[in-house]
Amino acid sequence: MSRIFSRRNQKKPKKVNLNTVYTKEFFDSDEDSSDVVDNADESNNKKNETHPSEPELENLQRAWLNENFSTEILPYDPAFERLNEILENQNVRAESLTLSQETSPIGMLLFIDNERIKYVMNRYKRTRLAKIEKYVYSIIENAEYMARLSLPEKEFAERYKRLIEEHEHASFLHVLPKESLDVLKEAENGTETSFATVERPDLNQAVFCRFIKHIGSYSFPSTPQDTDMLSKDDAYLVKYSDIRRLLEDNSIELI
Repeated sequence: MSRIFSRRNQKKPKKVNLNTVYTKEFFDSDEDSSDVVDNADESNNKKNETHPSEPELENLQRAWLNENFSTEILPYDPAFERLNEILENQNVRAESLTLSQETSPIGMLLFIDNERIKYVMNRYKRTRLAKIEKYVYSIIENAEYMARLSLPEKEFAERYKRLIEEHEHASFLHVLPKESLDVLKEAENGTETSFATVERPDLNQAVFCRFIKHIGSYSFPSTPQDTDMLSKDDAYLVKYSDIRRLLEDNSIELI
């Protein structure tokens, strides 16, 4: 494995809560926009208020990137369902705000924010569905992978597998003699499974990861003789199999 960089001494960028910055006072004020944002940001810090969608959206964004860069299907993130509920409530609120001319700009901003949330949700869902399509046979054969899917995803995987089998049978398998079909099939764990050409996740693929927690002294499984000091914000290039447990513990994020 290789350490890429460390950001231990770098300052984090200042965040502005747009959900409370854009109020009626923002649109009516004659102040410079930067002053309004600064004043609103100071007010936010004093009140310590956070919009309910922000923590969930950050969790789902991280889950989306982890899913995109991992080689295997990861556990379904419940933040998706919680964001869906927040989105429904925010849509109702935005519609009510747009009915009044005075609050219409705020309602429009909420609609824009809803599109931002829906984009992340759709990308997360499409990334998982694409991975299910790619590894559908190996996922269905593996009880651990099946446990990582949501109920709609399990139904999708089983339906997609059935469609592939029906298509293959209608296209060419029905004309092959039974002896040829037996040669194509492989025996795995004492049970007859699908064809030997089933694509499986490559757990030895190299991935980039960044530590979001301080781990301390740690030895990667592939090199137990070497010990590294793993600190928050350190980035490494490692084999995926070496960081599977750390990914499950939410100690790292893939980048």
